[in-house]
Amino acid sequence: QPYPLRVESGQLISIPYTVELNDIPIHIVQHHRSSELFERGKDHFDTLYKEGAKSARIMAIATHPYITGVPHRIGYFDKLLKYLKSHESILFATGSEILDWYNSVAAD
Repeated sequence: QPYPLRVESGQLISIPYTVELNDIPIHIVQHHRSSELFERGKDHFDTLYKEGAKSARIMAIATHPYITGVPHRIGYFDKLLKYLKSHESILFATGSEILDWYNSVAAD
């Protein structure tokens, strides 16, 4: 059973996040090809999609307009989004929307 972290007011929530799908390490630090975010994102998603048949999964993708939004990378990001959208039972949500969903099911 999880133990809540005590805070002075409100609540502290951590949403799953990985640097594995962050364009700063992928392109700026590791200097991967422009297609890397698509390839890595697709492989990441495929695993979570299979696991998600039993329980919900969150896939966080961190992108920055000055990195992924440049002409030689944006097409791969568009391709990744199209791939994700081609699957059933997928929800695109902001952090606050994820928190609202979590709070609604945690109350059950």
